[in-house]
Amino acid sequence: MKSKLGITVLLLLFISACSFQKVDNVNIYEMKSFSDFKENSLVVISDSKEKNVIIKAFTNAARESGIVNMADPHYKVEIGNEAFFLWIGDNSGTIMNLNDTHTIYTLSEKASNQIKKIIEDKK
Repeated sequence: MKSKLGITVLLLLFISACSFQKVDNVNIYEMKSFSDFKENSLVVISDSKEKNVIIKAFTNAARESGIVNMADPHYKVEIGNEAFFLWIGDNSGTIMNLNDTHTIYTLSEKASNQIKKIIEDKK
């Protein structure tokens, strides 16, 4: 049973990763809460190098097991048809797919710092 679940999760991640490759822009909203974003906070990432950094970071994020109880997210990130909440700090980052709010994924330190810099440079 665990094997089937693992294969299903990997397949969904693969399909999501493939769909990421076709995006025109990555949209990032600064959030007030899980349901409300800050007005005029939209950052549009259209540079292909920056988009690829974000896509690669999200694709390579490590799944965390256990019950998820998270603070309000810092950002909402839209990549193609997928949307994620993003918590990012110094040297760390966590994402949650809005279609699976019971699972979180941790970003590598390098990826977290790259994404944080991209966002800060666009503000």
